[in-house]
Amino acid sequence: MKKIALLMFLVAGVIGFVPAQTISISGTVKTADGDALHLAFVQDKQYKNGTYTDSVGSFSLAVNPYSKLKVSCRGFKDTLISINNQTTFAVVLRPVVNIVASRSNITPQADDHNNINFQIFSEGIVDDVPSFSDQRSPNRLHPQRPPGPINYTSGFYDMAQGAIFPVFTHKEETQGSRYLFNTWVHGYVINAGDSIIQSPLLFFNYDKIGGNLLLTKDKHAAIEVYRERIKSFTLFDALNQPYTFTMVPEIDKSHFVQVISSGNNYKIYKTTKTKFVAANYTTDGVASTGNNFDLYDDEFAYYILNVKTNQLQKINLKKKVLKQVFAADGTKADSYFKTNDGDIDDNYLASLGDYMNK
Repeated sequence: MKKIALLMFLVAGVIGFVPAQTISISGTVKTADGDALHLAFVQDKQYKNGTYTDSVGSFSLAVNPYSKLKVSCRGFKDTLISINNQTTFAVVLRPVVNIVASRSNITPQADDHNNINFQIFSEGIVDDVPSFSDQRSPNRLHPQRPPGPINYTSGFYDMAQGAIFPVFTHKEETQGSRYLFNTWVHGYVINAGDSIIQSPLLFFNYDKIGGNLLLTKDKHAAIEVYRERIKSFTLFDALNQPYTFTMVPEIDKSHFVQVISSGNNYKIYKTTKTKFVAANYTTDGVASTGNNFDLYDDEFAYYILNVKTNQLQKINLKKKVLKQVFAADGTKADSYFKTNDGDIDDNYLASLGDYMNK
């Protein structure tokens, strides 16, 4: 009986270990004619993480070696590919119906999965709302909402209190921004039901002051997505670099925190607190103080979670502090520090976290 129990334990251990493995893959997504597909979405069906192809159709992603890749692009049929420990892929997508294509331009004439039924998100429609900007009212997306409701009334995407169309550009003297990006960007959401919400018809941004994920599908009206319906979300900048955010109430109950690195041993998080500072320049003719411009001031903080001990620690970006945090794996950490010099920034922490999670 003991042998059977031990065998069952070992089998369970192996089964539990397999999904924890990751490999780095790369590849391209093109048409049958060899035209690169920009912004094709490539996702790991098991880990539910993904990325977009760049302007030449290339992608790279960390995946479970035993999972499947789902590749999708507007106007083309979804493709499902078994990874089977393969590290390079040349994916060819077939059009849904008629595609007007050339070597320099691809114009899809129809959608398949990307023709999302927005009843999933809302029973109503989004009214066109003009853009307004008031730098003196930093605590709301708009101090006085114009007539005409934004009628996202139910579903996954509901309008949060005070939601309004944001303005990403400011008067010339304003420095910084309350938003993560200066324009709408592509991305995807992992909802509370652990499903991926993604479409080329959806655009996102993150409000650093309000702590809300913003969503638009027409760039004329926007809503805030209820936090409790989001498990995590990933947004991509102009260079296709991902920014992943999740809720960690132990760090901040009202804002999402950025995931710098995540693994079975350690997780590294970054918080951004942004406050609005109005122009406060004064002078008596002899001495002057303050700024003659409005400012959105960012303050960053970093945290490391030891997954095994469940110990969360706020850190300073100094090697001495990092060595203390990784004291349980001191030899491994020392090996990394000896071969990696330079300033400790987000990229350094991401590389360090990946190394300590191997």
